[in-house]
Amino acid sequence: MNQFPFSRRKRFAFLLIPMLIGAAYLGSAVLSSSPKKDARIVKVNNLSRSCELLIAERHNGHVKLLIQNNSNKAITAYALTSNTDARTVFTFEEEFATSEGDFVIPSGQSHETVIAIPGSIDRQAEVILNFSAVIFEDKTSEGDEVIIRGIEDNRLGQKIQFMKALPVLDKFSRLSDTEIAYYWTKAAGHDFEVALNAPDAELLEQLNKKSPNNRETHNESEQFEEGSQYGKGYTFRTYQELKDAGEKAGAVDLRDRIIRVRDFYAKMIARL
Repeated sequence: MNQFPFSRRKRFAFLLIPMLIGAAYLGSAVLSSSPKKDARIVKVNNLSRSCELLIAERHNGHVKLLIQNNSNKAITAYALTSNTDARTVFTFEEEFATSEGDFVIPSGQSHETVIAIPGSIDRQAEVILNFSAVIFEDKTSEGDEVIIRGIEDNRLGQKIQFMKALPVLDKFSRLSDTEIAYYWTKAAGHDFEVALNAPDAELLEQLNKKSPNNRETHNESEQFEEGSQYGKGYTFRTYQELKDAGEKAGAVDLRDRIIRVRDFYAKMIARL
């Protein structure tokens, strides 16, 4: 009489054993994979009110980012920071204001990029990125004021050099066809050198960045000096390219090239 119920219990036990083994295997697999998943995490601290990092994930030893502009203005620069160790802060900045292609991150759109962080991020259990600063096309900004000031100082250093070079380019663009090739070859290099080595004070006052009654200056920071050196180097490289092109082309072609460079400098001065 009791044989049938016993057989059912026995059969149920045989069925239960594989189920328990399977559940134990799945549980151990999940537990073993959890640390690996956590080790891939990139945490984000957002200091911007109207922009965000939609994606921040490790990608072949780098970090892949998708930046979303939720504001009603185009983004012309942004900055990210990360503590690579207890004593080192890594900063990544992407500047669009000096882009020859007029690139920005338009309102409501996203921008994808991949950045490298010093050291092997594969050995870091956790990467923390700070979306530290955003600068918009109207030169308003959001985020860390120190980082924003650094970007503004770097821009100012470049802007001052382009402002010095612009009158030289304008002067040569107005020469006659018979004059331009001769004077460009003989005098342009000297004129650029004199202009770029002129003191910054007058232009800084003109831009209301330095006042005789205000001891705080924008041209004493490391970022300003970096921007200034970049602007000088860029200008001299442009001059050399024009000089090389002028030796191969006629006066009309040289004038057209100089005018294009002049107009580009004027556009960058307005953006920076």
